[in-house]
Amino acid sequence: MTHKTDTTPTKVHQDSKLGAIPDGWSVLKISEVFQFINTTSFSRDQLNYDEESELYYIHYGDIHATYKKPLLDFEIEIKVPKLNSNVVLPNSIQYLKDGDVIIADASEDYDGVGEAIEIKNLNGKVAISGLHTFALRDVDNKTVAGFRTYIFKNPNVKKALKTIATGSKVYGISKGNIQKFKIVLPTLPEQQKIAQILATWDIAINKQEALIAEKQLQKKALMQQLLTGKMRFTGFEEEWEEKKLGDLGNTYSGLSGKTKEDFGSGKPYIPYMNIFKNSIIDHTYFDYVNVNNGEKQNRTKYGDIFFTISSETPDEVGMASVLLSNIDELYLNSFCFGFRLNDFETLLPEFAAYYLRGVLFRKEMSKAAQGATRFNLSKGNVTKVVLLLPSIEEQQKIAEVITATDNEITALQQQLQKLKTQKQGLMQQLLTGKIRVKN
Repeated sequence: MTHKTDTTPTKVHQDSKLGAIPDGWSVLKISEVFQFINTTSFSRDQLNYDEESELYYIHYGDIHATYKKPLLDFEIEIKVPKLNSNVVLPNSIQYLKDGDVIIADASEDYDGVGEAIEIKNLNGKVAISGLHTFALRDVDNKTVAGFRTYIFKNPNVKKALKTIATGSKVYGISKGNIQKFKIVLPTLPEQQKIAQILATWDIAINKQEALIAEKQLQKKALMQQLLTGKMRFTGFEEEWEEKKLGDLGNTYSGLSGKTKEDFGSGKPYIPYMNIFKNSIIDHTYFDYVNVNNGEKQNRTKYGDIFFTISSETPDEVGMASVLLSNIDELYLNSFCFGFRLNDFETLLPEFAAYYLRGVLFRKEMSKAAQGATRFNLSKGNVTKVVLLLPSIEEQQKIAEVITATDNEITALQQQLQKLKTQKQGLMQQLLTGKIRVKN
């Protein structure tokens, strides 16, 4: 992925808010470049992912949280909600076109102010821009497709956008302010070239993400076969044995007696989401709490199993994670509980990390969950669950095979992060003119 760039010093002129502007580049108001098209204000309750409705809806929350790429490519993105078929549309409705830019006009933090995406590959699909958004369309061809979203990724533009945001808990941008807001535009040939360069990185990132998704599917299928005994390794023919979890060890509680002021510094503890998201505790993701000398708090140790005890759905309650290393002084979140094995002669921690995320155990956790709008799990219900376990030797073999797949996924994810970091650095250079492309 190499492109010709001009590294000679760039002549610049200064703008009071946007800083150094390369000669030949323009500074224009948004209203001088884009036409504002009508948006709508339907709520999440009026959206779905299942109906055969044909009207897609761009919600500002998805711009912040769901769409991770600058271009919303309808050939790739599958998480675009649809408007319920019984919703009545206003007469003023305007439908989106390829190349339209959607800006979120509200954000809970400064970094999200003015977050933007560009629409790509609608290919006959019908979409509208929704709640807390501005929809912009270039009708005079002052910008090129594929570059428009990057106008708002320019670090100097992003910084200036924050100066027009107002609010305390939620920051907003008014239509009047955004219309007058100035943006930086390279020449059209440079816009085209920059868009092509960044698209090259996007293609590489998309391919890497597809490889990771494929490998994760392979891991899921492998786990379903190995952890249920449907697939056995050569030399292992013994029947798997039933063991009640409570007979293999004892439960213990997480942190207790702590107030808000105790958190933020001190000793490391395992937060809820570290357990929820990972079958093996992530050592890069700890929070901190003050623990006084002599204070009675349960410390974790190698081989401990941790369970979440509350969730909004029964399918997510009772997620388990295993600690596979010794850390001198590590504690557990109060919204979870620990389980310490008596020994590793019946259940191997490395095997437990995968087995307790397998389909059989997850089904038992869903059945054990209690509640209506919020589902909870007691220690007693968890320890009553019966496990079907192979011999320690077979557990070791299964753990080794799944761990090898995990390592392959980790390597692919590291390569993906490297690509994203490269693109981010390139964007900062290209969009500010510090590196100029050759026509």
